[in-house]
Amino acid sequence: MKWTKRVLGVLLLSQSLLWAEISVDGELRLRFEYFDNMNEKYFGANPELGLGEDAYLLTRLRLGMTYKMDEHWSARVSMQDARALDWGFDNQEWYNKEFMQVHSTQTDYFELYETYLQYATSNIVIKTGRQKIAYGDNRVFGPGEWKNSGKWVWDAARVSIRDGENFLDLFYGGTMLHDPDEFSLSHRHGYYGGGIYGHYAFGETGAVEPIFAYKENDRENQKYHALKSYYLGARIYDDNLYGYFYNMTYMKSFGDFTKLNDTRVDIDGSGFHLDAGYHFKPIRTKLGLGYTYASGDDPNTSDRETFDAVFGASDKYYGRLNLMSWTNLKDYEVFAVVKPWEKTKIKLEYHAFYADEPTNKWKSYTIPGISSDKYGDEIDIVAVQSYSKTLQFLLGLGYFKSGSYIKEAAKTDPYITADNAFGLFAQAAYKF
Repeated sequence: MKWTKRVLGVLLLSQSLLWAEISVDGELRLRFEYFDNMNEKYFGANPELGLGEDAYLLTRLRLGMTYKMDEHWSARVSMQDARALDWGFDNQEWYNKEFMQVHSTQTDYFELYETYLQYATSNIVIKTGRQKIAYGDNRVFGPGEWKNSGKWVWDAARVSIRDGENFLDLFYGGTMLHDPDEFSLSHRHGYYGGGIYGHYAFGETGAVEPIFAYKENDRENQKYHALKSYYLGARIYDDNLYGYFYNMTYMKSFGDFTKLNDTRVDIDGSGFHLDAGYHFKPIRTKLGLGYTYASGDDPNTSDRETFDAVFGASDKYYGRLNLMSWTNLKDYEVFAVVKPWEKTKIKLEYHAFYADEPTNKWKSYTIPGISSDKYGDEIDIVAVQSYSKTLQFLLGLGYFKSGSYIKEAAKTDPYITADNAFGLFAQAAYKF
């Protein structure tokens, strides 16, 4: 009887292995970046850390394997190696006071990347493990893939309920921290939190997306004692409404924040984005206007009004020099997307950046008493050449003209200079 069971078990295992599908994939991305009168943390020719003129090569290699056990079950394991060659920073200069450890935006050495177990049917998908979580235009939930190590990677459980194009997702987990000298499974997470994201399609190109998010850090640190923040809002868009397009997102933040002196204050922030324009199909050009708002903290109130961008990506929305993010910001934008050839797309942008509250934080600075609110103006041009399904090239240029905020700040902060800034990048990405 035991022998029969063993034979049956071997036969079942053999059948499972024969059915199983194993696929291997990878990505190699190389990007050269050059910045003058700025770096990733600071602005001007005399930064407190790093170089005022910095040129370096970013390398990122990802290798993964997906194992499909049957029609419902699959598993994935992948690794990432991200490096910054000749960068003006060292890893220890990315010590994060909020998480009490190094948290680098550009470096991860031989790190565990997407690794999860998944169960899927036609109407439900359950995924648990390390994963990217991105929805919509990535403004509220996005991986921040422009950063070499990836801004947001989750160790989470996610349930997705689907009905054709429509879906409702629920997830909870912790965000990964990037310490290149320590494997991620041996240290803590950053935030714990989760969210609900829905998508209800209308027409052929539009949708409404209700959004809820939750973020918490209850470990005392060098910036605060506790943070518990909730977000509620929605996105509505239509990519082609009789030739027009629009995209609108509104988020409200609330909750509580405990300062270092144990004073508890309410969170009361908001973020908003709207862009709209028209497709000129005969000349394969899209023209549009945009406005982005994120509240800053008003020093005259007891609440904490700073909107903190939820879990969103900021690497392509608020100027390609990445001087701004979706916090304490007013961004007036004009843009054009031109497609001169089938596999080539060029985007031109102009941004006028203002602070909502000048005395609130910008980049690594907080300057009490400052009155000017104009950060400056930025012009960007980015060209994308999709050579094939596996190979893509990017080339980008950005120029930032300092405004009255920076000129006033330079008079009181020795690490800020009122110079204009310039940056460029050239990237090649190969997927296999």
